[in-house]
Amino acid sequence: MSIFKKFDHIGLVVSDLNKAMDALSHFFGFECRERLEIKGAGIRIAFYPLGTGQMELIEFQKPMEEVDSIVLEPRSGVQHVAFQVDNFDDTLQKLTGKGLKVVRGFPRQGAHGKVAFFYPTEGLDVMVEICEARDHKPD
Repeated sequence: MSIFKKFDHIGLVVSDLNKAMDALSHFFGFECRERLEIKGAGIRIAFYPLGTGQMELIEFQKPMEEVDSIVLEPRSGVQHVAFQVDNFDDTLQKLTGKGLKVVRGFPRQGAHGKVAFFYPTEGLDVMVEICEARDHKPD
């Protein structure tokens, strides 16, 4: 049985968030559910419903010194796949116990709760993110 509660989102890095949003709307009829600008981090994000999960568009505007550059590489394409977990801290401990390495600067507060990224590993060339379930009530 999987340790994940459910698929949450796929993160796509784009060079121009406005143009990407226009293209998704024009060509495919996607409607943005939420748009955020995290000024201190220099990140602009747009979320789109996608089946039972979401598609996250990410535009990086400036580097963040405290976070490993692997998270902030401004190349276009799939950056990460995210999964919701019921117990964030337990899952983080299980995954690190199995040898996965947490990206420098994580865990931290994300757009909707605690998040942690793991470095790609042999056989899995994309970052995996775990995120606190959106219905989680802080302690």
